[in-house]
Amino acid sequence: MDNKIYRFGWRPVLFMGGDRELVLLTALFSGMIMFYSFDLVLFIIAFTLFMVSLKAFRMIAKADPLMKNVYLRHTKYKGIYLAKNTPYVVSNKIYK
Repeated sequence: MDNKIYRFGWRPVLFMGGDRELVLLTALFSGMIMFYSFDLVLFIIAFTLFMVSLKAFRMIAKADPLMKNVYLRHTKYKGIYLAKNTPYVVSNKIYK
């Protein structure tokens, strides 16, 4: 019997090519600026902000769709796992 793993079971949730939560939060923020101000300059700035951030979110999702989760975990463990070598590593050789 051949057990198959189908793609729909493990694909990340993306919206408009980027992480769903980040894109929707940016769209909400830009929409609030657009429709609250009723000013053409702020409308253009908010639209540009949304398009630039959408492009950035798409690039991030293309590199790794779960990058937001990786970053959040990194910030949680930042104080525990410092980015330093141990004193036992000399030129990529571990001495026993």
